[in-house]
Amino acid sequence: MITFEQIIMPLRIILFIANIVLINAGFLISFLIRYGLPFPEYNFLPYKKSFVFLTLIYISALSFFRVYKSRFKSSWDLFKRVFLGLFFGTLLSVAFVYVFRIKWGAFPSGIFVISLFINLILIFKVNQFVLKAKKKIKKQVIILGKGKVDDIVGKKANVERKRIDQICELLEYSNVDEIVVSEKITNAKNLNLLLYLQRKLKAEILFSPSVYIGLLPERINGNSSVELLSTFVGRRSDRDEFFITILDISTSLILLILTAVPMLIISILIKLTSRGAVIYKQQRIGKDGKTFTLYKFRTMVKDAEEMLGPVLAKQDDPRVTKVGRVLRTTRLDELPQLFNILCGQMSLVGPRPERSHFVKLHKALQGLRLSVKPGLTGLAQVKNVYDLHPKHKIKYDYLYIQRRSLWLNMKIMLLTIPVLFSKKGW
Repeated sequence: MITFEQIIMPLRIILFIANIVLINAGFLISFLIRYGLPFPEYNFLPYKKSFVFLTLIYISALSFFRVYKSRFKSSWDLFKRVFLGLFFGTLLSVAFVYVFRIKWGAFPSGIFVISLFINLILIFKVNQFVLKAKKKIKKQVIILGKGKVDDIVGKKANVERKRIDQICELLEYSNVDEIVVSEKITNAKNLNLLLYLQRKLKAEILFSPSVYIGLLPERINGNSSVELLSTFVGRRSDRDEFFITILDISTSLILLILTAVPMLIISILIKLTSRGAVIYKQQRIGKDGKTFTLYKFRTMVKDAEEMLGPVLAKQDDPRVTKVGRVLRTTRLDELPQLFNILCGQMSLVGPRPERSHFVKLHKALQGLRLSVKPGLTGLAQVKNVYDLHPKHKIKYDYLYIQRRSLWLNMKIMLLTIPVLFSKKGW
């Protein structure tokens, strides 16, 4: 008897082989656009000698971003994976050709740029056509409860409805895109289970309008049983999340290149003027309460926290070194966090990441504030002074989370520039 997996595997192989052909077709079309016929041998020869390696790089990048998984929840999901695969495949290919520039230095850089757009169209449209024909582009939705969900789900989705008391059955599922709650959940066990499922399945949690309206007053009144709201407040559409991620990655890479020399000079100054490591590492709390290691240039004397324990930063701190004071004033001590952004632990914009000690101490730093990635800069940093008390920070953080968007992120990044040259920091 033929199993489901046996049906899926040939489809993946077909797409895999088709994409190998399309990648090279994209390069040939790019040469045609750039030079016309016949291709100049001097420029085309490096491609003929390296196309096997380049194809392997692109296919590996596409595989890394899971372009060949068995099902996609939407065409947009497929498109962003193809784009990311080709984007990073192009970066790696340019680096590969540069390393072997003695042999392939005549490879035109413009061909990579042109082929990126050509391949994006070719691979996306072909993969989309095949997957749609096999009905592999469809969202999997679970509706919890008997209430109406209005137009939340949409028509192009596989929908299954479960009663609230059947929530435990979802533990056996492995492939769910959305869980729509259509009834109020009052049982603490079910709330915690829903949070667990959201993380396990990486599914988006949505609430029907009637349930959402009922939850908001309780959250405002401090009802801790609805901390569940943090799973979806601040969450935007896949398109917005995609562009925010692209902004984070591209801007971080550019900033790392532009600040490479200044960062080297800072490292030397820190090493020459005080004892201890150049990079200071500290555990911070990120999205969904996950702990990660944050990187900063060291601005204090060695083992500063052993002197007073974990305390909030303050002006005229005697533990801050002379070089550290300058770094704090200009915010240059935060530059190593660009690596945290590239690792996906932080975003360029968001609430500042806090230490677990202060998250436990100040309730204002919990809940909704942990529903988005922490940021290198944020609304609180551009609107007020550097050392805001948590209860004041939270006002700006909640405002940002509710209005979070690509354009707001770009605006905050621009507003951060004059802050770097002001005396608001120390």
